[in-house]
Amino acid sequence: MAGWVDNWNGPTGIIAAAGKGFFRSMLCHEDKIADLVPVDIVINLMICAAWRTATAKPNGIVVYNCCTGQKAPITWREFVRQCFLSMRKHPLGDLMWYPDGSCRSNHFVNSLCKYTMHFLPAYIIDAVSWMAGKKPIMVRVQNKLDKAATCLTYFSTRQWKFMDENALTLYSMLSLQDRITYPFDVRQINWPAYLEDYILGIRQFIFKEPPSSIPKARKQLSKYRF
Repeated sequence: MAGWVDNWNGPTGIIAAAGKGFFRSMLCHEDKIADLVPVDIVINLMICAAWRTATAKPNGIVVYNCCTGQKAPITWREFVRQCFLSMRKHPLGDLMWYPDGSCRSNHFVNSLCKYTMHFLPAYIIDAVSWMAGKKPIMVRVQNKLDKAATCLTYFSTRQWKFMDENALTLYSMLSLQDRITYPFDVRQINWPAYLEDYILGIRQFIFKEPPSSIPKARKQLSKYRF
């Protein structure tokens, strides 16, 4: 099922918050390769690797690296750009701010942006909520997002080179039918299309917003452009 996602783990939570408009800055080196891999590709490779191990019975351990950095690279800059394009094409409902943001390579600049664009608005919103007799939640949400962003920083500021010859060799051994049933050739990934499905999946499966709500969300988004 294209775009299916059932949790907030990894970049999903941050992308969801950026789509709502209240996450706008992250420590990240834009020119580094984001070696991201769709989970279904990983699972298909695991199935095929198990088949190969059971039938070939190799003497040693064969390592299959499932990666996109060599054959289907995408930089963090392009990843962020494509996500925001899809967020504006298929906006989330009940926006807090226009969905936008930037990667910052400087720790000080990112910290400044974090406190002025994340925490300051959160404290203001919580103060208003408290005065209105509602439960303040935005500071708690921003603290969780900050922890998630900190966990991702190690990967968003570094780049590795994983060799995937064994995976490509395994793929070449598959029959045509098996390649259709268990596709894991990362060279076939269309990143713009995949990320658009990803955003639609976040919309539908995380926020429970059906596709029929997109026209209304677009009207709301148009008000935030000004």
